[in-house]
Order: sequence, then C-alpha cells, then structure tokens
Amino acid sequence: MSKLKLLSQDDLATISDDFGEILESEISKALPAKEIEDLDLDIVLSYEDKQLDVDVDVGVLFDELSEITQDQIAQAIDEAYVRFDSYIDENFRA
Repeated sequence: MSKLKLLSQDDLATISDDFGEILESEISKALPAKEIEDLDLDIVLSYEDKQLDVDVDVGVLFDELSEITQDQIAQAIDEAYVRFDSYIDENFRA
C-alpha cells in the first residue's frame, strides 16, 4: 500500500464531509428510512505524523415501532469504512 499524501486542513475538511456522505449512504441502504426519525453523525479526524485516524459516533433515533438492531447499524458502519478506505486509496495516497 502506498503512503498517505501530506494532508492539508482543506483535505481533512473534504475527507470529513465525504466520509459523512458515505456513512449516510450506507446507513440509508441498510436501514429503512421510514423507521429513522433522526440521524446524528459525529466524525473526528486525527492527523499526526502522516497517520490519519477516523472515529465516528452514529446516533440514530428510531420510530417507536422500529425493529432495527444494533447489528444492522454496526454492519452499515463497517461497510462505510470499507468504502472510505477505497476512497482514501483513490484520492489521498501517493
């Protein structure tokens, strides 16, 4: 795997925004939209010594009759990270 390019603050802002879109996309594919009342994404990027760490906290408020499980949410997040890794490889590796 090639090394990560030197990232600017603009790159980090773009990465955060794009990861948010990837997360929303994966969650909407995995979970019925009519059962989600609110979705809150908290993405924290840490970039030190040419190492990028990304943590996400996903808060989902469900309809009271929803049968969505935590496993479904975790799977959607895992799929988002897989897509995110590909995104980083395509756009930010030297």
